[in-house]
Amino acid sequence: MMKPFLNLLLSLLLLVACNSSSNHNTSRQAIDTLALSAIDSIQLPNDHDTMGKEFAKLQLDELLKGKGQPFTWDTLIKSPSTAIAIAEPLLFDLFGKEQIFQERPYETYLIDGYWYISGTIPKGWKGGGFEIIFSAKDAKILRLTHYK
Repeated sequence: MMKPFLNLLLSLLLLVACNSSSNHNTSRQAIDTLALSAIDSIQLPNDHDTMGKEFAKLQLDELLKGKGQPFTWDTLIKSPSTAIAIAEPLLFDLFGKEQIFQERPYETYLIDGYWYISGTIPKGWKGGGFEIIFSAKDAKILRLTHYK
């Protein structure tokens, strides 16, 4: 049950990243609003059983109150490719897709349960690249910055 949710979340992050190359905030906000309204009105197939939005809200409310089953995975993000797939949409949205693409290849390390990913720049260039550090267990971001 968790895997389809994660797939949907990653798909949405990638969709947002693909649309984030525009420098127009107004266009970006319109796309985000349209995407969110489309997500809320997705028609589920009739041949699938669903629990419904009210059940989902109940599950969330119980979890936030400390009831129900908490997140128990030891490590959710196990590979460099998954770590990059999680980081890139955020980086594209914040710093621009073209900027981040220029910082490839990335340095990517799994250190003591945390992913460290940073952009690289050509030798002799002035400035710096991005840096993101997040938990391999649950993707909680500890640092996200871009050096000048």
